[in-house]
Amino acid sequence: MDIRELLSDGDLRSIGHVDQVIEYVGNDPDRFKELMNGLTDDRPVVRMRSADAMEKVTRHHPELLQAHQASLFQQLHRATQQEVRWHLAQVMPRMTWTEEEAADIAHVLTDWIDTETSNIVIVNSLQAIFDLSAVHPRFRDELRALLETQLEEGSPALKSRAKKLLQKL
Repeated sequence: MDIRELLSDGDLRSIGHVDQVIEYVGNDPDRFKELMNGLTDDRPVVRMRSADAMEKVTRHHPELLQAHQASLFQQLHRATQQEVRWHLAQVMPRMTWTEEEAADIAHVLTDWIDTETSNIVIVNSLQAIFDLSAVHPRFRDELRALLETQLEEGSPALKSRAKKLLQKL
């Protein structure tokens, strides 16, 4: 099965054959590597669906991310496509980071919160910083400020998530 070809049909408004790819990949590191290659495909639809499938597979098999940690860290800094960004934000807290790496990730996510137009990217970035702050408490003050800003200025969805996260903080 060629994962990238399976993910290439249709347009950005559908998930295509993502569920079939998730089932095929399972917890197989070699198949997961094939899936990861889709994150840098020339076609936006393949990048989007690869990111979606990668995020969904690693909900149950986060250990698959470990071998790709350095690559995902680089992707975080390079990704411009909103659908890829929102899935990258979701998986970052599933890996173990040094204090310095976590600070860099939080910086990138904060930049996305400040500049993105996609509410999904912003919500997932806030959630990721929240999740990282459980392991790296130094982000809590910065996170609180970000959440309070969203509570005042954000869309209804952002206000709702900010309120929930502030209560848990």
